[in-house]
Amino acid sequence: MARPDCYHRTQSLALPMDRTAEYLDATSRVLDYRGTRELFSRRATYQAWLDIEAVIAQVQAEMGIIPLDAGETIARMCSLDVLDEVRIEAGYAVARHPLMPLINELASKCGDAGRYVHWGVATQNIQQTGTLYLAHRAHGHLLELLRSCLKTLGTLAHKHADDRIAGRTHGQHAVPSTLGFRFALWIDELVQSYERLETIAPCVFIATMGGAVGFYSALGEVGPEMQAKVAARLGMFSTDLPSRSNRTHMCDYAHALALACSSFHKMAEEVALSSSEEFAELFETVPDGVIGSSTMPQKVNPKMSMGIIANCQKIYSASHTLLVSAYRPFEADAAANLIFDGGLPEVVELACAIFVRGESLLATLAADTNRAERNLELSDGRIYSEQLMMKLASSLGKTEAHELMYIAARDARVTGRSIFDVIDDIPLARSVFEGGSRSESDKAPGGGMAAKIARSYADRALAVAAGHKTKS
Repeated sequence: MARPDCYHRTQSLALPMDRTAEYLDATSRVLDYRGTRELFSRRATYQAWLDIEAVIAQVQAEMGIIPLDAGETIARMCSLDVLDEVRIEAGYAVARHPLMPLINELASKCGDAGRYVHWGVATQNIQQTGTLYLAHRAHGHLLELLRSCLKTLGTLAHKHADDRIAGRTHGQHAVPSTLGFRFALWIDELVQSYERLETIAPCVFIATMGGAVGFYSALGEVGPEMQAKVAARLGMFSTDLPSRSNRTHMCDYAHALALACSSFHKMAEEVALSSSEEFAELFETVPDGVIGSSTMPQKVNPKMSMGIIANCQKIYSASHTLLVSAYRPFEADAAANLIFDGGLPEVVELACAIFVRGESLLATLAADTNRAERNLELSDGRIYSEQLMMKLASSLGKTEAHELMYIAARDARVTGRSIFDVIDDIPLARSVFEGGSRSESDKAPGGGMAAKIARSYADRALAVAAGHKTKS
């Protein structure tokens, strides 16, 4: 029976394929990706598989599972540079198996020692461990990027601890706050993400060498010891039960990354909104020559923020895909293999892209504190209502003071008058304020701790950035 035409196009069938997970824009060209864009390339993935096969052979030789000279030969030949990549790719077109063409080429290069290549382990052991092996490399870069972001944020929070800005809830003026406190909120989320990613590592970056179904059917009693030694040599952790179907740890990591990215999403949304002419409080600074629009020369667009927002939408979808695929039945499932072998690298690559953009966004962030100060007056003083209410409450009680200030704020909004003028016309309020409600203390950030919290979290950010533990 003749093969369908689609099988004649063999040049693109090699697995895995090189790809770009992120949404790219012109800004991507100037970012420092720390080499993470190449981590899951086709060649890098093949080499990761070979690295694992080399370690397996070395450990098995040391344990007497395979001959010592065979282990040495296999390990020496586990380099993509000494294998025939053309023959490997041709093998993929014929075998349509994710690993065997690479294994066959390695075995052929090893001579007699080739009989012991891939001894007692399953394809998915190599692929799944390989994916996590590469993700572990990316993990170090991700933590480095978070420390870089926290260092910048710590400096910003200290610098702007006392600079007043409108606190906003539901998009509306709430009470006077400080810009340093806003940065403290960002710091808190990033520190949580940093600690979460640090804590989760031993549960995620695990080597799985259980063989065909997951109970060392080919290796027997030496299997667990071999797995532990392989994991240690790879700089990974050894799983307790080497199941081929349990991927909840991968989902856990994907969602931890998505949560961290959601913090950068928050920052990007706030910067993008705050840079509009209506706010004009926070900006991405750009060097001369950066063009915002081909038709509107005045445009200085929040490009970095937009890139973060777009890629966050993508990572949410990618991490969710892993979650809804984790329940696949029985001891192994090829559909789940495809989803996780391609999906987790996509999540990790997207996280790297978002973290890199977040680092650049924070490094170029500038504030117009004068404009932020002027924006406090946009509500004709209504932003000070809580502080005025609490002064009245000391004499009138909270409920009556709230009612009085509610009426005053409504009247000020309707008439366009300052809330201070409205209050001065209310005899009950005027008697409490003894002749006038206007004072610098009434326009300060109240009795709150915004500046103090900003400095505290600034110190915490700088401590994490320096590698110090923030929890016992």
